[in-house]
Formats: sequence, structure tokens, C-alpha cells
Amino acid sequence: MQAPEKSTALQISSQVSRLDTGMYIFRYKLDAQSTSKVCISLSPTPLGEGVIDFFPSEGVSDNTLASPSDCIVARVKGGPTNILITTFRSEGDTSDVQLRMDRISTAPSPAPSRPTATAPTQLELLGHIETQGDVISHHTWLGDPTTHLRLEGFSINWPNAPSGVTLAYSCRTGADGERYMGVPGQFVGSRGKARPITLVTFALTGPRSADFELSGKAVFAGEAPLAITSGKVLSGPSGAEHLVALQLEVTPKPVEASPWSNHPDLQVFRKP
Repeated sequence: MQAPEKSTALQISSQVSRLDTGMYIFRYKLDAQSTSKVCISLSPTPLGEGVIDFFPSEGVSDNTLASPSDCIVARVKGGPTNILITTFRSEGDTSDVQLRMDRISTAPSPAPSRPTATAPTQLELLGHIETQGDVISHHTWLGDPTTHLRLEGFSINWPNAPSGVTLAYSCRTGADGERYMGVPGQFVGSRGKARPITLVTFALTGPRSADFELSGKAVFAGEAPLAITSGKVLSGPSGAEHLVALQLEVTPKPVEASPWSNHPDLQVFRKP
């Protein structure tokens, strides 16, 4: 008679985190030298006034982060709410695994008092277009806004991204289809499957996200261009129109001068 296999004991720890209304990105951070297998699961709770929607990246199932490439975008609406964060690891595992959570900035740009010269940062857009295959765009349209050719999938590269800020983007294929989420370098959507993209979202995230402004346009077949702003969900009027073109850029916000800088009436008094 064969002896039963020895089961691996698990350490399970949980905590509840409160989130205000807004959008967030959750990422898995693991020491590069570690070979351990640790999973972090996110779940809604019945506590709080609002509700939370999860948009996991490709390969993430059951809202569980299991590798450094995994990430989940969450949207809290209707009021503050709480999520349950559960960590699963093998007994005795002491590896340093962290859940990184950043709030995505959706605030409008403040009017600067003394604008300085700014320039858009370089983004490279790669898309898979119906009948054309993969196409790369720099500082121009990805896809043709005057046609009905499907833009079936895309990725965004940000080779010179400043520290402290990154770009998250997501899409939905079909009226009730699968959702995809990515960060720079990750492809979302499909290739050669004739699956239309019917919804897109772009957002800046990170501690310095408020220092930059996201702008551009998205065109769904037969419709006028829609303005892209951070965290805004875009789709056609019926939700079934397919995406045909994108234009996107990130611009540093003008620096607002301090009201005390070089002020002619400002006097500094020091004790003699």
C-alpha cells in the first residue's frame, strides 16, 4: 500500500483595509532573489457604504496575485468600502513579500500661477489592427479614426518614464466580454481573433502621478473622438461600438510658483 503524500502546511494571515472612493492599483512585490511561492488574495467585504470592482491583469485568476508581473486595478464607487487582504504562504516561509497599493490620480489639473515650459513624454503605442497586423505609432494616431477597421489589442511602452509614476490601462472585448489590464510593456486585447474592443480606461498611478497629466483621444467606429483623462472609462454610446484608433500622451504639469517667491512686499524679521 502506497503511503499518502505529505501535505504542505500553510500560514494564512488576513487584514482589512479601508478604501475611499476612487481607483487603485495593487501590485505584488517580491525580493528578486526569492524562490518562494506566496499568494495574496483580494476580496470585497460587506462592510462600508460603497462597492468595489476588480480588473485583474492577464493571467490573474480569483483576484489573487502570485508573481511580480501580476497586478489588479480596483474601482471603489458609491462611498468608502473595505477589502479583505489574505496572504497564503508555506509554513516557515519568511520571504519579504509585500502588497503595493497606489491610488490612481483622477483630479483635474490645477491652474498654475507661473507656468514653465513643458513637453510631452515619449510614449510608443503598438497595436494589432484588422487586416494590417501589428503597427507601431509615435506621437500620432494608432489606427485610423476615419475607418471602421478594428483596433483589436494594444500595448504602451514608456521607455523614459520618470520615477514615481507609471501608466495603467485596461480594455474590454465585446459588449460583455473579457477584461484585460496592463502596465507599460504589457499587451491587452487580442490578436487575429476578430474580437472588438468596446471599452478602454487609462490612468496614471504612483506617488508622483499628480505631477503629470494624461491626455489623448479614443475613437469608436462611426463616433466622434472622446477625450482621454486619467481614470475615465470610455466607450461608444451603446457600448457595442468597437475601438478603431488611439492617441495618447503624458505631459509634466507646469510648476506652480510659491506665492512667497520674490515677493516685493515680503519682509523677513529676525531677532537682533
